[in-house]
Order: sequence, then C-alpha cells, then structure tokens
Amino acid sequence: MVRSSNSRERLLEAADALMYARGYEAVSVADLCEAADARKGSFYHWWPSKRDLALAMIDRAWQRNLEFVFEPIFDTDDPVLEKFTNYADRLADGLIESLKSTGHVAGCRYGNFAVELSTRDSVIREKVAATFQKIAAYFEQAIRDGIRAGELADDVDAEDTATAILSLMEGHMVLAKAQNDPEALRRLARDTVRLLVGNGYANEKRRPH
Repeated sequence: MVRSSNSRERLLEAADALMYARGYEAVSVADLCEAADARKGSFYHWWPSKRDLALAMIDRAWQRNLEFVFEPIFDTDDPVLEKFTNYADRLADGLIESLKSTGHVAGCRYGNFAVELSTRDSVIREKVAATFQKIAAYFEQAIRDGIRAGELADDVDAEDTATAILSLMEGHMVLAKAQNDPEALRRLARDTVRLLVGNGYANEKRRPH
C-alpha cells in the first residue's frame, strides 16, 4: 500500500486498519502514531482526542463506501434483486480480503463500533446510527425504484423492508465474524431475495440467476 506523505491521512489509514482489526479500546494513540509513522504532536494537531479521530475515520470510511460500493451498485438501472445480490457479493469479497490480510474476518466497521461503544459513548453511537441511516436510504431508494419499474409489488413497504435488509446484513456480518467465514455473507443475497420475493416480486423474468 502506498503511504500518504500527509500525516493526517496516514493517521486516518492507521485508525481504519487498527480499529477495524482490534477494536476501538484496544488501540492507543501511541499505537496509531507508530503505525502512521507520526509524532503525537501531529496527532493532536489534527484531533483533540482519539474519539475525534474515530469520528473522522467513520466519515472517511463512509465516503469510500459511497464511492466504491454504493454508487457503483445502487446508482444504476439494474433490477432491484441484482443490486442487492451484487451488494452482498461485494461485502463478502471485502471480508475475504480482511481474512487474507489479518487472518480473521473483521466484520462491519460500523457494527463493530456500535457493539463496542454504543452504551459508553453517545457521540460515536450517534455517528454510527447516522451512517446506518445513510445505508438504509440507499436500500429504500432501490426498493422504491424496483416498485416503479414493476419489479416489486406496489404495496411493498420500502422503508420497513430497507430496515429489514439492513438488519439481515448486520446479522450476517456478525455470524461471518463469529465463524471466521466470509462466505457466510453470501447468505445475505439469498435471504434478501427471499425477503423481497415474499413481499411481492412482480416480474419473475427479471430476477437475476
């Protein structure tokens, strides 16, 4: 990996890698500075605390997810089931990469923060909740587009179904992490299809094979 010459970017990269692999509490400012080849003075020049760095890292992770996952998959004219199948495959591929690089399945960055810190840090909890809302909004829009295209029945509740798919995603992420098996996430595509079909898939011929 090419390292940035900018200490702020290097620290963000270090936070993303270390907090994703180890968790928030297990990573110290000293750990971050060592991994980023940065002085503590540089760290505190950019952020007053580790929490502030974590918040910036969550924003950075979302922007990358937006650019490399959500926009390429959901900002398309693909059928709704194809979008969600492609999404599940992309997540599984990402977990495979984390397994190769760290030896274990790291799960979902946002879910990891939620599980570890939600009862102890309301600021991070709110940041994670807002990020989940952004993900659900993409799901909801895809479902609404599917309804308009005649792929889903017009009585499907887009908001509730999007929340259900988000819950499926996080549940499968936890199982993949517990089983150390990224392929477990492939079940997300199967279960999402079942959920959408159960809610009324109007045009069988457009279902991806």
